[in-house]
Order: sequence, then C-alpha cells, then structure tokens
Amino acid sequence: MTMLAFRPAALSVALAASIAAALPAAAQSGPRGPELIAFDGLRELVAASQRVGMLSQQLDFTIEVAPDGAPTGCDLSRKFRSPRVKKELCEVLMRRSRFHPARDAQGTAVSGTYSGNIDFRMWVDPDR
Repeated sequence: MTMLAFRPAALSVALAASIAAALPAAAQSGPRGPELIAFDGLRELVAASQRVGMLSQQLDFTIEVAPDGAPTGCDLSRKFRSPRVKKELCEVLMRRSRFHPARDAQGTAVSGTYSGNIDFRMWVDPDR
C-alpha cells in the first residue's frame, strides 16, 4: 500500500494558484461561466483518489452549476470500468466546491458548466 505524505504548504500554494487561475477578472462584463470560490475537500479528494487508484494520473472534470451556485452534476473526462470511481471522485468535487453562478449578458444568474483539471501526481511524495 502506498503511503501518502502531505506537504501542507505546497498543497496550499498549489490549490490557491489553481483557484486564482480559474477565477475571471472582477471587471469582466457580459456573460460568464460559473466561478469557483472555494474548494475545502483537498484531503478528502486525495483519500478518495487513493482508494480508487488514481494517485499517479491526471483527470479533467466538469461540474454543472445551478443558478443558485449549487453543483448539480459532474462528469469525468475518462470512462472507468467501475462506476465507483466516478461516483467517489464526483461526490467529493460536488460536495466540497462552492461557486458563484454563471451570468447572462444582463447579469442574471443562470445554469452553467465549470471545467477543471486534477493532477493527482502533485500529492504523491516521490521519496516514499
């Protein structure tokens, strides 16, 4: 069994950088997609990825976001033999992500899709 070593400072910096890159400029006008404002499930996501054998891989995902900012659906870029993989990873992503909703040209909250990428390799300590 692979042991997971957390490096909190590196994880915090990496997570903050990925969130900052995902957030559009505050002055953006016109229609825009959902904005990720928080993800507080890093340790849970790492544990789930370890359980399903994803710790040395990358994965793209999309989350459907309702007009109230609540996640309503999740899809992964890869198909897995076991539906458990998608269920476990999407469950964490949806439960632990917080969004500002997408906006139309008039500024009204609308449904939208948020896309992201997880690089599980960043959580593996190469010295273990």
